[in-house]
Amino acid sequence: MIKTVDKHTNDENQLDNDISCILEEAKTATVELPPILLENKVENKPVKKQKRVQLFENEDVVLEQRGNRYYLSLYDKEGKFQREVTIDVKDDYKVGLGNCK
Repeated sequence: MIKTVDKHTNDENQLDNDISCILEEAKTATVELPPILLENKVENKPVKKQKRVQLFENEDVVLEQRGNRYYLSLYDKEGKFQREVTIDVKDDYKVGLGNCK
């Protein structure tokens, strides 16, 4: 390709007006690369699914239970998710939900 362009460049370093000559003379270059082998590092850990139990919901807060954890999801006034707070509960601790004002 470089030789072809050089052949069609004048003394003022400008290409010929008709670039089709360059395209006709240029040959397609192919490069053969050796195959790339990637190591298989996939770990097959079973995914433990947890049942979700929604305990409370209003316009900007959702409280749900998954196993021994509680998740408090906070939303803005437009209903867009903002943050999730995780609450871990020990096995011997009981959680009660009440309607307090």
